Amino acid sequence: MNLITKILLSFLASILIEFSLSDRSFYIDYDNDTFVKDSKPFRYISGSIHPYRVPKQLWEDRLRKMWTGGLNAIQIYIFWNEHEPQPGVYDFEGQNNIFEFLELAQKIGFVVVLRPGPYVCAEHDYGGLPWWLLANGTETIVPRSSEENYMNAVRRYFGVLLPKLTPYLYKNGGPIITVQVENEYGSYYTCDKKYTGELRDLFKLYFGNDTILFTTDPPRVLGLTCGTVDGAYATVDFGVSISPDDAFEKQRKFSKSGPLVNSEFYPGWLDFWGTPHQKVPTDQILKSFHKQLDMGANVNFYMYFGGTNFGFSNGADPPYLAEPTSYDYDAPLSEPADITNKYLAIRDSISKYAPLPPDPIPVNSTKLALGKVQLQYHVPLIDAVNEFSYKCVDTLNPSTFEKLGQGYGFVVYKTTLDDPNVDGKILSINGIRDRGYVMIGPVKIYSKI
Repeated sequence: MNLITKILLSFLASILIEFSLSDRSFYIDYDNDTFVKDSKPFRYISGSIHPYRVPKQLWEDRLRKMWTGGLNAIQIYIFWNEHEPQPGVYDFEGQNNIFEFLELAQKIGFVVVLRPGPYVCAEHDYGGLPWWLLANGTETIVPRSSEENYMNAVRRYFGVLLPKLTPYLYKNGGPIITVQVENEYGSYYTCDKKYTGELRDLFKLYFGNDTILFTTDPPRVLGLTCGTVDGAYATVDFGVSISPDDAFEKQRKFSKSGPLVNSEFYPGWLDFWGTPHQKVPTDQILKSFHKQLDMGANVNFYMYFGGTNFGFSNGADPPYLAEPTSYDYDAPLSEPADITNKYLAIRDSISKYAPLPPDPIPVNSTKLALGKVQLQYHVPLIDAVNEFSYKCVDTLNPSTFEKLGQGYGFVVYKTTLDDPNVDGKILSINGIRDRGYVMIGPVKIYSKI
């Protein structure tokens, strides 16, 4: 093959690629209240999955089960704290390689609804914000606001993250069709339109003016008033306890035309330590789901697959209700991704509105029967503190984890009393946000959650 032929073939290939990309489009048809994908009306039936909550080697298994369930889209969060564990230090490798996850989803056939934060909630530690934002205390920073210290951190992070995501936009050949601005911001006290306006502008700067941005809020007028922002399409989220008619009526107050969207339809609910596992009856889910689809709505199941809060990644609700390791959520796919009766019922419902893929439903995985595991006593934890601790500092008063440079885990605070006789005395400790134990020598005298 001579040089001229190679040049011509290369030129023709570039033209074909350009024509191929020019055929890809995703936008809102406000006259007909619908999304339009590649010049055709489009409705998504989606499910939420968080790549951080399932081991990477199982990503494909979970996604394929979602595909055979009849979904044509997935919705994912991006957890800032996983990708910037220290200021200016970024991690997009291994379990955190969200780009590989996006490529896998697209290969299977999904389009993607992206929720990149910076705050995401998701019952994840600090709502996905990195712990080090509070290293200098809460007096110097106001998260989820236009306060400059917070926004400087957001700008730096988005300046790294968003360019990496740009090739994955639908218009650029990727799977991402819409991008969320913040997350249920109307439920937060700051109600800072300057903040959400700058986030919108950052997305437009990196993604362009033709990428669909959206917001999500519960269907309450006050919350939607604070949570919406000009230039982003307003959507709502709700479960079986709220009428679809009422919820979408609230959406219509802020999105006068365009598609109806339930960005979080709850097939289950989250658990808290010390409470029974939450369940939502399948018949109630189907009743609401059918109603929404009959109204022409786009519906995302939050969660379709919940997974597991590994390590110290579980979050909490105020005042302090800790979520457990399991994020099962009573979802259609259980925590080990077993096919449930709820999955089968929802799949059957979807088949009445859209064709199902020809792929057979995967079988449930074989479980390992461990039987009884006999634990061996070795040493009291307090006796092993010096061996396990990576540093020790002297302070006049107890410091927070963040001021100590500790993002997760445990801190042992030790002092020597001038008078070891504590009978009748009061020890006052303010600000315990998790669990605290007070011990004198080896004896526990108090615990607090």
